[in-house]
Amino acid sequence: MKYIPILIAACIAITGCQQNKTNTEDPQLPIRQDMIQGELDNGMRYILVENNRPKDRVSLQLVVNAGSLDEDDDQKGIAHLVEHMAFNGTEQFPANTLIEHQQALGMVFGRDVNAMTEYYTTSYFLHLPNSSEEMLSEGFNMLSQQASALVFDQDELERERPVVEEEWRSTLSMMARLGKANRQILLEGSRFGDREPIGDMDLVRHVDASRIEAFWHDWYHPNNMTLIVVGSTNQAEVEKMLNRYFAPLPAKELPQRPQLNVPLDNTLDLKVIADKEITTEVLSFNFRDYEVTPHTESELRAKLVNDITMQVLNKRLREQYQVESDNISKLMMMTRPMAAGYRNNRLMVILTDKNYLASTEEAFEQLSRFAAHGFNQDDLNTERQSMINRYSQMADSLRNTTNRREMMSIFNRLRSQSPLIDSDQYAVVIEKLSNSITLDEINAHLKRMVQTLNPLVIAQVKVDNQAQLPSVAQLQQAWEYAKANPPAAIAPVTVSKNLVSDVPEAAKIVAYKEQQGVKMWTLENGAQVWFEYSDESSNELRLDYRGWGGSQHLPAEQRSIALLLRQMSKFGYGGFSTDQLAMLNAPYSNRISSYVNQSMHGFSGTSNPKSLENWLQNVYLQITQPQVDEELWQASKRLMERGIENQKTSSNGQFNTAIDAIRYVNNPERLRLTKEQLSKIETKDLFNVWNMLFSNANQHHLIVVGNADAKQVIELAQRYIGSLPASAEAYSQIELPPLGSGKHEINIAAGEEPMAITSLLFNQDFAYSTQRGDKAYLLSRIISNRLRESLREEAGGVYSVRFAIRLDRNRNQAFGMLSYGHDPLRGEELRTKATAVLDKVLEQGVTQKELSEVIAQTKNSLAPDNISDRQRLNYLNDAAQYGDSLTSIADYLAWVDSVTPAQIDEMAKQILVTNNWIDASLMPAEKAED
Repeated sequence: MKYIPILIAACIAITGCQQNKTNTEDPQLPIRQDMIQGELDNGMRYILVENNRPKDRVSLQLVVNAGSLDEDDDQKGIAHLVEHMAFNGTEQFPANTLIEHQQALGMVFGRDVNAMTEYYTTSYFLHLPNSSEEMLSEGFNMLSQQASALVFDQDELERERPVVEEEWRSTLSMMARLGKANRQILLEGSRFGDREPIGDMDLVRHVDASRIEAFWHDWYHPNNMTLIVVGSTNQAEVEKMLNRYFAPLPAKELPQRPQLNVPLDNTLDLKVIADKEITTEVLSFNFRDYEVTPHTESELRAKLVNDITMQVLNKRLREQYQVESDNISKLMMMTRPMAAGYRNNRLMVILTDKNYLASTEEAFEQLSRFAAHGFNQDDLNTERQSMINRYSQMADSLRNTTNRREMMSIFNRLRSQSPLIDSDQYAVVIEKLSNSITLDEINAHLKRMVQTLNPLVIAQVKVDNQAQLPSVAQLQQAWEYAKANPPAAIAPVTVSKNLVSDVPEAAKIVAYKEQQGVKMWTLENGAQVWFEYSDESSNELRLDYRGWGGSQHLPAEQRSIALLLRQMSKFGYGGFSTDQLAMLNAPYSNRISSYVNQSMHGFSGTSNPKSLENWLQNVYLQITQPQVDEELWQASKRLMERGIENQKTSSNGQFNTAIDAIRYVNNPERLRLTKEQLSKIETKDLFNVWNMLFSNANQHHLIVVGNADAKQVIELAQRYIGSLPASAEAYSQIELPPLGSGKHEINIAAGEEPMAITSLLFNQDFAYSTQRGDKAYLLSRIISNRLRESLREEAGGVYSVRFAIRLDRNRNQAFGMLSYGHDPLRGEELRTKATAVLDKVLEQGVTQKELSEVIAQTKNSLAPDNISDRQRLNYLNDAAQYGDSLTSIADYLAWVDSVTPAQIDEMAKQILVTNNWIDASLMPAEKAED
């Protein structure tokens, strides 16, 4: 066993990474010192992080340093196909018995077991249910089988080809198609533009097994692998397992890596993406450039100068386009990596009409304006603070975190060819370097970009509009004119007062108790504050302020308005515009959003102890000082009207609209508004309905979960929650109208791609109880496993199938859905197989073996250290709203082993035997015509 410095290990784990020479004047970025890493004699590398969250668990990820970029011309998609075949037969685990073995050990396929193929890597991960020597041996053995003992059985290959094809079909949505087309244009002339990991489907359908096996033989060798180990283990145990399962594997000379350069010609050009399903047309202006992956502070600082400049420009463009112009709805500036060593600064222009040249001229004018006149110090301060907060939050989320998050963080650094930095120290460096960046620098950086780079223009337009696009010569003329004639400067948004000028007095506490570690205070206005301490994240809080009162509590004519109240966020509050609020809130690491559903309303989000007061201040102002803006509302209505029209032409929109019309026949406010209905809603309606729901804090709950100090939580809540208005009469829980009844068949013919969707939806009157809900979950898991085996592993016709049964406690109904995408030609065949699975459950019941496996899997997921703060918040919400037990997890664990197959069988018959079914299918228009 030999050892190498961790920076070198992190870099050479991925091809093409070269080391920077030591430069004492340019410090290297801070590298993690808590990792143990080494290399076997055969060249296999490993990285170990000892971690005890969750307790007595271990996560493993085998990274093969070969992906789609390493495929030969006659192998496009083979890296991905090898990944699939790794679950379809090894020497020890023939056919699909590997997955069966993993499930028997307590792992869930998809959640605890999965794999991914990317440009640079193919990786396989396992989240083991315990850290015993026996389980470690199982995990290392299964990965070594996938690494070195695949069996390319012809029958299994033929069965897996259509599964890969179905995964490909899932990428055929309009947005996925547009994303792929954009990548191919931006990366044209490079392997990145020609080697999508999903592959060439014509090749995947017909490639000989020998070419698949050849890729595996070329790249699947220990000297081309890195094993990431995170969890309750140690170096001695890891090396013992490595020596047992991986050390005997021989090293092999690897093929020569291909060149991965991206040609950048820096000439203005126009590329067109025309799609029949495009509803919103977009122009993008792409300024491509080189950008090294930072390993030193100077390299990182150069990246930050660009990132902050683009953020500042986006801030100013957002301010200008709160209301759309004649030609442009929105202008957005962003920066993204294109490939290792390259970046793209992209100006996105969302269009209002077909005047493409005028839109281009307007966009160029904006770039010229800011390149000539620059920004001000407030612009820089706001976006610099946002940048610092972002990296600080990332560091907080990775401190003392779970195996899953830790392992993914390490893998993300490897896949991006980045050093394995220490997140805490890195955040400090980010703050230091960000604060050193001056206004002159970002002004100069934007000017240099505009003066020296020429945009690659990509037009995403409707097929019939291509002829109206300007020529390259017209674009070039507009670009040169704009640069030579910058428009006058525009004053930025400013703010001159604090968010809350008059801090309210603290309200009195009228009651207090503590149960099961949850502190509960009742304030004099009737609001309650619940707090549960958690150290899942060292500096993060999850919050939810909620109360009864949703659309269904209101008169019929106001219910649709209530479900539009998210629009209120566009108007600002407390006398501030949204742009001013963004500036005032920039120093704080907060996320906050309001919500209104049919039964309740509130605010949810995240914060940290330093930012908690700011979070509560924003809630306080939104409730006590809401505001509306007629101009912004009319602009919002125009956007929503376009959305209504787009829904009519979108294949998925037509499909979901048809389903919703049946499901929500008794809940018309859940249906999409018509343009006529929308036109009648005025700002005063929004304002009045907002106040009807949000202006009474009585019987509301503020629930906080995280590592704050309880004293801080209640003292701040007394001021901002305790001072909210309240009245004696409060909304209470109500029963919602039932889902639609009867048997229905929906057949929608729409869309251009050879993809289809089948959805079977059902509901049944069924009184809610917690244990009934838990049984429904167990039944869902068992049926999901059977459907995967039938539709994916036996039929090879489905990549992923969704099945779930839920109990709706506000309707006292059970409802469920079975949905999957598929080849349009196999619709009837697969529907027959899917319904046969449900029929077999009803006829023969479930087995003790499959019930025991699902119970073991759920128990593993509920280990104390495996419960996230998001889950804790959900449990507390249910306890506050419905009176559920505060020990729901312990109650479940004490109960679940007593569940019998007979009980699950009884529930299946009660729910699945129903007269309320929707049998819906979406087929491409061409198929329907045939």
